[in-house]
Amino acid sequence: MKESYYLEKDRIPVFIGKGGSSKANFEKKFNCTIEVNSETGEVLIDSEDGYKNFILSNIINAINHGHSPENALKLEDDNFVLDLIDVKSIVKNHDRVKIVIGRIIGKEGTTRRIIEEVTNCNVSVKDSFVSVIGPYENIALVHEALDMLIKGASHKSFYSYLERNRTNMDKGLL
Repeated sequence: MKESYYLEKDRIPVFIGKGGSSKANFEKKFNCTIEVNSETGEVLIDSEDGYKNFILSNIINAINHGHSPENALKLEDDNFVLDLIDVKSIVKNHDRVKIVIGRIIGKEGTTRRIIEEVTNCNVSVKDSFVSVIGPYENIALVHEALDMLIKGASHKSFYSYLERNRTNMDKGLL
């Protein structure tokens, strides 16, 4: 069964990898054939396994939203999910979207990195989207923390919230 997906032009080289290494890895891991049209971004996957196609579609979506192939492959684990947050759809004043995105990334990526460390999730920011790959249970924590930043909470409140919840995660309460 052949299924068609699309990669954004700037993400095609990432999906293919150096010398075709990522694409070859996907083909081997998912026992399929993948054709990528570098002009249109169309990705044709020929596979007999519908479930593996579903996982590959999530991997392609994750790569489209800025994740590396290595991080996207975490979606093979049934406990991991891909979650997308469109900041533009939440922030009413579209002139503020870049400011909010900057708050989420933080100076030199500090805020994004802290979210990743505390929640064991991978966070990517591309355009007006924040995408998160992580254990299902931790995604709610990331959503709540990002919601705080998007709505204008101070970074101090944000960091306190994450630290409180890190304790709950360590105790198995989240």
